[in-house]
Amino acid sequence: MACGHPNACLFEQAHRDWVSGDFTAFMSRFADDIEWTVNIDGIGVPYASSAVGKDDLRWRLTHMMETFEIAGFDIEAMDHGPDTCRSLVHICYVHRATQEPLVVKLRFKGWEQAGVIVRMEESTDAPFVEAYNRFVRYLEADAETAPVDAPSPSPCGCSS
Repeated sequence: MACGHPNACLFEQAHRDWVSGDFTAFMSRFADDIEWTVNIDGIGVPYASSAVGKDDLRWRLTHMMETFEIAGFDIEAMDHGPDTCRSLVHICYVHRATQEPLVVKLRFKGWEQAGVIVRMEESTDAPFVEAYNRFVRYLEADAETAPVDAPSPSPCGCSS
């Protein structure tokens, strides 16, 4: 059963914990056997994989935070229903190795039971995120093979 009331909503409190950077408080909102499903291929994009259990979720989110700097997590909408709570979030995560921004909207749906969140669904533009991941892997591989003495290209595309 979900909250039905924004002031007592664990779902909304978890969002606020994430925005404030309080990872310990964020994780405390979830059941030990949390089911977190994501509509992205977790084998190809491990930082966006589904998770079963708190340890699995902690690994996934830690990997994501090691991969990205969180530049923006803006809650655009929050709906408190009788059975679930939903949100629409606009994110801007910057890939630490390439500085390439990932800007997408995420939709979350959460279920609360016995004072903890027991299930979360996260959905986004999966083909875009999967293509983004292939692109940053290409950039990383290209950076590894680039000559050390290579001049940096002009940001405007001109030769001098």
